[in-house]
Amino acid sequence: MSLEPLRISAGRKFAAGLAGILTTTSMAAGWGVTAFIFLPTSPSDPLSSKLLFLALALIASAAFVVVSHLLVRAALGRFRTGGSLSRFFRYQLAALGAGGGLGLGFLPAMIGAAPVWWVISIGAGVGLIAVSLLAFRGDPRRPLTAPTHPGIGLTEGVVVDYWSGAMPRAAAPGLTVVRFADEFGRARFARHLIRRNPTTFGTMGQVQYDRCRPEKVLRFVNGRPPFAEYPPHPRLGEHF
Repeated sequence: MSLEPLRISAGRKFAAGLAGILTTTSMAAGWGVTAFIFLPTSPSDPLSSKLLFLALALIASAAFVVVSHLLVRAALGRFRTGGSLSRFFRYQLAALGAGGGLGLGFLPAMIGAAPVWWVISIGAGVGLIAVSLLAFRGDPRRPLTAPTHPGIGLTEGVVVDYWSGAMPRAAAPGLTVVRFADEFGRARFARHLIRRNPTTFGTMGQVQYDRCRPEKVLRFVNGRPPFAEYPPHPRLGEHF
């Protein structure tokens, strides 16, 4: 977490938007991997040719994942919440899985399979797509419990900057800047990747941070908890 105010600059917006586009495009690579795995060989189409195209599809999938991950890392910067990068990695795997499900669904038409294989293949494809889309659910709003470890602090945070991009929500990850006060009352800032829109500036949430490593923010949960169970930090009024 940073002591200086953070902003979502044009360069960070471009990096996040491009990462979203590449992640969505990676569905085509997932489709290719599935198709070339299950596509049968024929005398006119030797196994070496199939393996070559399968290798190209796997390389393309890995390239999409690596480049998109680097772009999101650049968009979030050094001061980011824990779990933001792993959350985006789940989105990448989900996009590849959805592409693989589409490949399974169209596979019977590509090989001229019997009707029973149409049912099996389409059912497997729909199931894979459904499981993959679970990664795109919104962030949970369950309140964080008070940490038992003395080195972990829990306080309230507020969204002071937000960007979701001009693209559809399935394409661009949302970026926010969260501000909160540490145990000494100093204002801290961190960037956070989120799927559920905070909708407005000033949206409250909970921040869990490491007292021993001030630059490390463990979690941010959108949504203010009930006052009776989780009273606000006594110093927040001085900074927010």
